[in-house]
Amino acid sequence: MIDRTWRDRARLGLLAAITFVLAHDIAFLLTFGSSWQAVLARTGHGNAWNDTALVVLGLAVALAIAGLARLGRLARMARCLGGGRSTAPQAGHGALVQGLHRAWLAIFPVSLALFIVVENVERMSAGLPAPGLDVMGSLGFAGIAVLFGIVAGVTALVDALYRWRRAVLIARIEAARRRPARAAAVGARASVPWVERRHAAIAGHWIAGRAPPRALAA
Repeated sequence: MIDRTWRDRARLGLLAAITFVLAHDIAFLLTFGSSWQAVLARTGHGNAWNDTALVVLGLAVALAIAGLARLGRLARMARCLGGGRSTAPQAGHGALVQGLHRAWLAIFPVSLALFIVVENVERMSAGLPAPGLDVMGSLGFAGIAVLFGIVAGVTALVDALYRWRRAVLIARIEAARRRPARAAAVGARASVPWVERRHAAIAGHWIAGRAPPRALAA
């Protein structure tokens, strides 16, 4: 079984790859307009890039389907255990904001680094000199950084919303599972008849304080 930490890293890595592909093509589209595909071909973006983009987008679709299926199963379980009620605890919106922040800090730098590395490799494969960090100048350094920041923000928001919703459903399921145990414990206590413990002591004291019968005293 894969450790949860590694699952999280793999998920964030895939989200960074998705962000890279989307922001990469958007950057070329914004810079070169309708001729962006021709520019991609001149700068080494051939069939390999198209295949890579298709694979990444396919994984994105698979990840989305798996996430929606997981949320669907949890929602059905929560409804069944809760009897249709939704009074279980809700995850605070602070958790959503924190999840968004953490995901963005992981996705943004990785996706931007992928852009720099891949662009240099593709230009060298096309016989062009490697531009290094100057590749950021295709839209201006600030333009590329802002674009990747926005796309990474959207991707991180989707991830944070999924994790937040999953936490809400898991909290409802756990609360519903604890409810029957608490009800059974209360019922068991209520079924024991109430006994005034002082009755036995009072009766014993009264019997002990009585005088013996006259026949025995004689």
